Amino acid sequence: MKLTKFIISIILLFIFNLNSYSQERIYVNKKEFKVTEEGFKTAWDNISKGNFQFFQHRAGSYLKAVKFYEEAYKYNSENAELNLLLGISYLRSYPKTKSLKFIQKAIELKFNVHPKSSFLLARALHLNSEFNKAIIEYSSYKDALTKSQEKKFNPIIDKYISECENGLKIEKNITRALVDDIDEELNSVYDDYNAVLSTDGDYMIFTSRRGEEKDRLNPIDDKFYEDIYVSKKDGKKWESATNIGEPINTKWNDAAVELSEDGEKLIIYRGREDGGDLYSATQNDGRWKNIHEISQKVNSNKSNESSICFTADGKKMYFVSNIDKNNLGGRDIYVTELPENSNKWSKPKNIGATINTEYDEASVYITSDEKFMYFSSKGHNTIGGYDIFKSEMIDGEWNEPENMGIPINSPDDDLFFNIQKNNRDAYYSSSREDGIGQLDIYHVVLLGPEKPLLTNDDIDLIASLVNPVYDGFYEEPLKITYTEMTIVKGTVTGFNTGKPLESDIEIVDNANGKLLKKVKSNINTGAYTVNLPTGKNYGMSVNADGYMFHSEYFIVPAASGFNEIYKNIALQPMTPGSKIILYNTFFDSGKSTLRSESFSELNRLAKMFEKYPNLVLEISGHTDNRGSKAVNTRLSLARAKSVVNYLKGQGVKDANLKAVGLYFKFPVATNKTEAGRQENRRVEAKILSN
Repeated sequence: MKLTKFIISIILLFIFNLNSYSQERIYVNKKEFKVTEEGFKTAWDNISKGNFQFFQHRAGSYLKAVKFYEEAYKYNSENAELNLLLGISYLRSYPKTKSLKFIQKAIELKFNVHPKSSFLLARALHLNSEFNKAIIEYSSYKDALTKSQEKKFNPIIDKYISECENGLKIEKNITRALVDDIDEELNSVYDDYNAVLSTDGDYMIFTSRRGEEKDRLNPIDDKFYEDIYVSKKDGKKWESATNIGEPINTKWNDAAVELSEDGEKLIIYRGREDGGDLYSATQNDGRWKNIHEISQKVNSNKSNESSICFTADGKKMYFVSNIDKNNLGGRDIYVTELPENSNKWSKPKNIGATINTEYDEASVYITSDEKFMYFSSKGHNTIGGYDIFKSEMIDGEWNEPENMGIPINSPDDDLFFNIQKNNRDAYYSSSREDGIGQLDIYHVVLLGPEKPLLTNDDIDLIASLVNPVYDGFYEEPLKITYTEMTIVKGTVTGFNTGKPLESDIEIVDNANGKLLKKVKSNINTGAYTVNLPTGKNYGMSVNADGYMFHSEYFIVPAASGFNEIYKNIALQPMTPGSKIILYNTFFDSGKSTLRSESFSELNRLAKMFEKYPNLVLEISGHTDNRGSKAVNTRLSLARAKSVVNYLKGQGVKDANLKAVGLYFKFPVATNKTEAGRQENRRVEAKILSN
């Protein structure tokens, strides 16, 4: 069933539940419906066409039924059965909130219009956030059940009542967030969902059920098959979405699932109406290629996966599945890991009852630092359908989830929450009254805790003369916890040509030498993007065939919030005279002993000789101008020799290396400031011959 059938099941599950309460057929009596001869034939024809669509009991057919019933309604709006058919059709398509008007009117016109009318009214009230009234109608219907019906229907009615009670509690504490529909640039009158974005938030890939009349319909729900669409942000505005095209999209179902941090790897779902699997595609030369199936431990003929998310280092995969028959509910969230020096994922592990419930869990999103999880669930304290929840990892365990609240969540389905690296903007899919289609993509701005206003004496005086008006939007705000994150972005080019280069970029934690990230710059643009947690000293190296590697270090202070660092890098060609600064080679002050943080970079330098065995490098030490020339000459030479000796220890031949001490002869910055002096204290590697 996978992603497509998961979306379909969201819709159909509600329909099947509804059908179980409304098995009696609803017919419009022809004699009762007729009021005048004029227009009757056309109106009755529309009812017949509407009935044909309605009784197919498919999501797409209910929407078609609405159009025919609405035309008949123009002829006679006072028929109870027609009002009920319209109300149920809206309940089973969209906007569901519109159902209330017609169901209420049907009951007003004919109190016994349907044996389950109080339940249908309760559902319509619930979806319109009229929680108190919905509880009354649910309870009324529950009280009228026979003994044989109670065992079958009480559990789901009790669940709906509980959701309404949750809604009453949650709406007292409105979340400080703004929810904004993205309108026609991305959304259509069809379903649009699961937006996955590039690290910088300027490129979006999502799934849509839009199509043209000539396109094929999925027989399960009578809607167009899924296709994947893309959009880019022009300033603050999204451009009109375009079909991603072949080879990603096929004539069957194709859905976006996950986009890698560098935007070069896309996880997609592929399948027909009876199921499918997850695949990986790689972007190369501006085209998506190398499409292949991902781990068999996730793809299984016996399981259905609706969402997947990788941690930033690519070593963990969280996904939603019913892969285990002993799971806690229909679908649970699982995690699998990729061990060091292995290309095989471990056996998936259920993440446990703190997150997973007896009901279905759906989409899952893990922040880059694996500190927060955002997921959808029908359990916990949902207010209806799937709600978005957040959990924080503390001491290696996910803590009790909290409902993201209103206005983010609604009484209908809210799914695929994808928060950006600034931890302020997010995108998700929701079915609500102001939408364009059944599922639309919405933009969320998390406002965080309210900041107190600062006033001067005059404003204080004026304020004391009036009674303040308190808006519930500002009372008892949900505390938004922000994760500090930094995005490093830029381009890699050739120093002499200025042309974009495809390169390998590695980020190392200088404190322990551990490789944290490895990405590639784009072969066509040279662009790269990496996101990093704050509070670390990072080493960065850039490597491309035919060029000397580039290295540097930078410190991102703890609790510095969201930052963007731009680093455009020009790589030196492997020709005599080219040189690089070994930014990640460190010494203690006034000493020539290498610190352990230097080893990762010098190991990288040593590997150059494996590819270029005739390479001869001059390793030069440089100082600032404090102290005498003699002292600085000795120190700079000693540091150069320390580097040479380390490289020899890694197998580099003596003939390939030359150490020189150039004291403060060639400054690269001013010696009048500490920052400038620090730049001047360096070690360089220059090609003498190759």
